[in-house]
Amino acid sequence: MAYSQGSLIEATDYNNLLGTNTSTNTDTFHAVWAWANGSRGYGQTPISNVAVSSTVTATQWATLVNNINSANLHIRNTSSGLTANTAGQIIGHSGGLPTTITRLNQDRLLFATNSAVITNHNSLTAYSAWSVASTSATQTRSFGANVQFESPDRARFFFNAGGRLKFNCSAVNNAGANSRSAAVVNLFTYAGGIATFGANTNGGRTGTGGTLNSNDTAKGYYGATIANIQLVSVTSTTSSYTSDSVTITYRTNGPQGQHNDNGTILSFWVNISSSQGSGALSFDDGINVTPTVTVDVSYPETTNLSNTWGAVTVTRQGS
Repeated sequence: MAYSQGSLIEATDYNNLLGTNTSTNTDTFHAVWAWANGSRGYGQTPISNVAVSSTVTATQWATLVNNINSANLHIRNTSSGLTANTAGQIIGHSGGLPTTITRLNQDRLLFATNSAVITNHNSLTAYSAWSVASTSATQTRSFGANVQFESPDRARFFFNAGGRLKFNCSAVNNAGANSRSAAVVNLFTYAGGIATFGANTNGGRTGTGGTLNSNDTAKGYYGATIANIQLVSVTSTTSSYTSDSVTITYRTNGPQGQHNDNGTILSFWVNISSSQGSGALSFDDGINVTPTVTVDVSYPETTNLSNTWGAVTVTRQGS
């Protein structure tokens, strides 16, 4: 019998509202709360089903309502309005409960808050100096960072529950640097990095200046592929170096598990292309800068959710 006003709440009604641990049914609570699949699921402990021959108790009903309220607080910072029963009370019909579960599924990737940002995660150090003698050749270099999760599902849970990343890149001139080095430093400034990288979107470049050619904010963890995807492209406006350019790209190591993850490692890269300038300084147009890349990590909140995503590890790529 379907859950409805005037009817007894049967075990099958309760179990249907829950769904299985890996449910993707948008009318089930576990499609948001438990393991689920892909962009569904926070990895929280699933609520136990009720044996078909058993009666749904007030305590069991309260467990469902309390967890629904926790999910709603995570998403909207407000209770769902549902009230949990206590032992001995009659469980009244609540037409709002199935509707609330459906809304949680619709808004599952939203979040009211997340944890404080861990700045420059894993304390990435600067690269060794990028030093190139005067040359007419175009110089290209890539500097990047790997962001690694403990398992495929922990990666899913991190982004599903509101975890965010911020990729940062910068550079400084070394002693004796010339105008071309200054132009290369400008390229890093133009790019800046990528803000609020999440499940399906990002906040775009954080840098300023240059001619912005592309700034793709409709890409996140689930949009990554094993091939590099360009997020940002900027062309220099620095006099004599207008053919210089910078891009930011990212990629994943591809699905690793059984529940539609999109990889355990995300790689972010800032790619610099610098050509010898025109004019009087061309004869002394080397490069001598020290680049730095870092990643800031904002973990999901743990007031309403338990930590199922583990720790994120960041390592530098390249030399």
